[in-house]
Amino acid sequence: MYKIQVYLPFEAIDTIRDAIKEAGGGRIGNYAGCMSWWQVHSAWTTLEGANPYNGTIGEETEEDEYILQCRVDNDHIYDVIHAIKQVHPYEEPVIDVVKLENF
Repeated sequence: MYKIQVYLPFEAIDTIRDAIKEAGGGRIGNYAGCMSWWQVHSAWTTLEGANPYNGTIGEETEEDEYILQCRVDNDHIYDVIHAIKQVHPYEEPVIDVVKLENF
């Protein structure tokens, strides 16, 4: 089992949630679509050669965005990551994956 979290703009929450569910993520026992998300404040500098969703090349940007988190089993982790990358609006989506121990 894995915990996956992805940074995204507010307007992409529903699209990414749907992609995760369709790829088999967010299932815990007899429950489907189990996810949570919260707002964060992020900062980055866009470098030369980037095609930013938000921001200007050479400048620091600060923006509110969201982190969406859910669990994904071993059989679906690669499908879920692929599905997120297919629909995510960022050029370089930040997807964190943590392997969970089963106690």
